[in-house]
Amino acid sequence: MATLFENCCICNLRHISKHSVVWCSDCDEGLCQECREHHSLSKASRNHTVFPIGENRTLPSFIENIKLHCDEHDEKYLLFCKEHNECVCRKCVISEKHRECKGISPVEDVVKNAKTSVAFTEIVSSLQEMKENVALILEDRQKNICSISASKKKIESEISVTRQQINHHLDKLQDHFIAELTKTVENSIKQIQSIIMALTKIQKNIDEWIEEVESIKKHATDMQTFLGMTQLETKLNKTSNDLQSWIDGNNLSQTVVSYHLNTLLHNIINGKTKFGKTVVETMPSKLSLKRRTLGQAQMMKVNAKSTSSFEHMTLKLKTKMNTNAFNVSGCCILPNGNFVVSNYDPSYLRLIAADGKTENKIISIMQTIIDVACVDNETVAVISYTQKNIELVSLKSGKTIKNINTTAPALCLTYTEGTFIVCLENGQMKEVQLKDNKTIDIGSTVVSRSITESNSTLYSVKKDANTIVCHKRNEDVLWTFTDEEVLKRPRGISVDEHGNVIVAGVESNNVIMISSDGTKHKILLSQTDLCGSPWAVSFNNKFKYLLVSNDKDGRAFLYSVNYS
Repeated sequence: MATLFENCCICNLRHISKHSVVWCSDCDEGLCQECREHHSLSKASRNHTVFPIGENRTLPSFIENIKLHCDEHDEKYLLFCKEHNECVCRKCVISEKHRECKGISPVEDVVKNAKTSVAFTEIVSSLQEMKENVALILEDRQKNICSISASKKKIESEISVTRQQINHHLDKLQDHFIAELTKTVENSIKQIQSIIMALTKIQKNIDEWIEEVESIKKHATDMQTFLGMTQLETKLNKTSNDLQSWIDGNNLSQTVVSYHLNTLLHNIINGKTKFGKTVVETMPSKLSLKRRTLGQAQMMKVNAKSTSSFEHMTLKLKTKMNTNAFNVSGCCILPNGNFVVSNYDPSYLRLIAADGKTENKIISIMQTIIDVACVDNETVAVISYTQKNIELVSLKSGKTIKNINTTAPALCLTYTEGTFIVCLENGQMKEVQLKDNKTIDIGSTVVSRSITESNSTLYSVKKDANTIVCHKRNEDVLWTFTDEEVLKRPRGISVDEHGNVIVAGVESNNVIMISSDGTKHKILLSQTDLCGSPWAVSFNNKFKYLLVSNDKDGRAFLYSVNYS
């Protein structure tokens, strides 16, 4: 941000001196009241972020100094190059540096919702955790001072008892030993206090950074937030590495003071010998610092592999099949490549071979099946809109082999490595262990209509809403996606190995993909491809298959997925 913002920049160009009343972060200019009104009505600037003059001074200096215009071409940054991880103007795109770059995106798409992004949330959380780490180390150092001081007192007491048993001429030796002991302790304390002074300085810096982050939340634009995050990350990583290096370098080793008593003192009457020897031992620190992996979900720096998987993902129709299911409620792909489609009413399962031929129909199971999940090649799990249990069904015998109580009717479920996640009609979300039926309540505020899981992250279709939610089991929401022009009445949901989310839109008559960070989407299949309304989807990482089953027409489509 420019430092001279007292006068209106537009009026200055007209050689008129007027004081600015607001600052436009997008234009990087101050505006008087008259120019502000025109600025708020102009089509090109009506959506710009403005705030009163003076509030900008609360921003950190590194945010204020972020340039929003290209120095080389004197144009505003409008685009973002993912290959070079930098903002560019229109002329930069045709320059030699960026001419061959393929990952050029509008900058507003990249920085959109920067303050609510996982990246920014991670920085805020990391700052707080680092503050807690420093407080933990300070407390540990203070305890160490108390412990060695207590050791000093204990040693002095024992020396005093010993001294009373020996000849008076040993008084000088005692004084010499106490002096040595005191000096040793003082040196040890000085070393610890030097660490404490450094930690106090780091603690102060962290408090300042937290204040800066709060200021960024309130007053910085998404562009400023995005561009300033790299500097925050650098500070955090450096400080975190410094703390860890102290631990690794034994700077935080425990100092223990003791002594070795010379047993000859008991028999000595005369002579010059040392009273004893002060022993200083260092023990490895048992402190374990909390270390968050900055950017583990998004971090705004575009992950090349994830981005590539989204941008280059294509589908090729492999098999078109007739499921004879005309009220579909779910589908899944088995590890052997076969498929299972569930029908709501009447209630049954269809087992379909990999070549699309129907192999079996299972009817003697629970009523009103609302979802199905694959357990293994011979077993699937189903839930009912009216029954309070998960029912495990054998695909060979067609019979129920196990029931797990859920306390309430369920809306959806997913299964991963021995664990079910089931969402109940009453809004509860539970984790159920297949081995022992052990149930754990998940603290999620999301009422899911459909759900899938990948790498301990949950992806839910929010009930009674056209919204997809990416969240953790501890209620942390990583991102949400809502765009009713693209996705209406979402139902089936699945996720690929790269974290890209695949959703079926019943009323929008399409299947869309949402990028792993929730910032981008694209239509994979339209009504023309599906000839109807899709209801259920299932992605298989092993075969790179996508199964889509329509709602009412008995059709299903198997696609092979390619990321190259």
